[in-house]
Amino acid sequence: MNNYCNPYNFDSVLIKEQRTYQVVTPASTYPVSLTEAKLHLKVDITTDDALITNLIVAATQVSEEYTNRFFIDTVVNQTSTSFNGLNELFKSKVSSVAHVKYYDSDNTQQTWASSNYVVNNEFEPCQINLVVDGTLPSIAQRVDAVECRYTVGYGTASDVPDVIKQAILLTLGNWYENRMSVITGRTTTEMPMSAKFLLDTYKVQVVR
Repeated sequence: MNNYCNPYNFDSVLIKEQRTYQVVTPASTYPVSLTEAKLHLKVDITTDDALITNLIVAATQVSEEYTNRFFIDTVVNQTSTSFNGLNELFKSKVSSVAHVKYYDSDNTQQTWASSNYVVNNEFEPCQINLVVDGTLPSIAQRVDAVECRYTVGYGTASDVPDVIKQAILLTLGNWYENRMSVITGRTTTEMPMSAKFLLDTYKVQVVR
C-alpha cells in the first residue's frame, strides 16, 4: 500500500543538509510593459524609454526577491543533499515538475518515477510529497544528491495579480521621480513602503 511520506523524516545522510537552486530558463517578459509603465508615469516621450525599461526590470527583481516568488513562468533547478530538500521548494507557486533525479549509492544519476511523488501546492512554500512503498532509495553522499526541476510562476504577464503589478509600478514610479539621485547613487533604490504593503499578502517565508 502506498503511503505519503514526509521527506524530512528521513535522516540517512551524514553531511549537513544543503539546498541550492539556479534558474534554468528565465522569464522572457515582465509583469509590467513599457507602455503600462509610461502610462503610470504620465510620460509620452521616448527619450527615457531605456531608463524606464531598466526600472521595470529592477522593480520586478526586488519585488520577486521580497515575496520569494517568480511572477512569470520560470524553470528552476533545485538540488539538495537528500530527499529532505524536497519538503520545501525555494520559489512559489509551482505549476509543474519536470523531473526528480538522484545519485544512487554507485554515484549514478537515476530518474525517479513521477508516480513516487505528488506536488503539494496547498501550502507555500510548495512541497514535494513522496509516495513510496517501503523505504527511499540509497543515495550518494554529495551536495547535489537529489535534483528537482520545476516551473514556477503565475504564467504569463496577464496572469500576474494586479496588486503585484501595482506594487511594481509604485516602485518604479518612486525611482523614476528620484531618478537623478538613483543614477548618481546618492540614494538607495529601496522599495517604498506602499509597495511593500501591497506585496505582503504574497510574501512567502522560506527557511534557507
